Amino acid sequence: MIDVLVAGGGPAGLAAAVHARLAGLTAVVVEPRTAPVDKACGEGVMPGGVASLRALGVEPAGRELRGIRYVDGVRRAEAPFRDRPGLGVRRTTLHRALHERALGLGVRIVPGKVGEVRQTRDSVTAAGITARWLIAADGLHSPVRRRLGLELPGGPRGRYGLRRHYRLAPWTDFVEVHWSGQGEAYVTPVADGLVGVAVLSRVRRGYDEHLDGFPAL
Repeated sequence: MIDVLVAGGGPAGLAAAVHARLAGLTAVVVEPRTAPVDKACGEGVMPGGVASLRALGVEPAGRELRGIRYVDGVRRAEAPFRDRPGLGVRRTTLHRALHERALGLGVRIVPGKVGEVRQTRDSVTAAGITARWLIAADGLHSPVRRRLGLELPGGPRGRYGLRRHYRLAPWTDFVEVHWSGQGEAYVTPVADGLVGVAVLSRVRRGYDEHLDGFPAL
């Protein structure tokens, strides 16, 4: 029997597995996708997140961020980070760095999905593996959490996320959050010659249509 079974091999699941190994526990991650996994993401890590990654021995390549700026037409407000910089980093770069760190520490990553979960007083069995603890790191709308009856009333509402990268020099070292009547656009420098623009909205439409709602961009 292992100590920790992690359902989901995204950044949260891999970080949990690395934490377990650094604490001297055995850990197995169950994940159906091949690393690195990409998805629509703002790609900005706050200073506390950068410090947490460093404590795990993970320092992915990216671009330092000095703060966050909110933009709504001609109105804007910004807040520089006080003590330490944040980090703009491609999600694939972050995932790859966590994946390599987990493997280097002896975390076993197996292909598959956690379906049925069976529990006893001192163990849990899922995906054919028995462990002392199970961590459900399988996303915002976690199927594992739902099957175990742990959903909170009025759980998270869904939004559509779309993202593109543009090969141009960043014009700022802040994350910029632009607002429109339909959603937000997150602009994050992720390398010296690369800027990510992620759009989040409850309205389902194409990326270019969403971008039309942000004239400054």
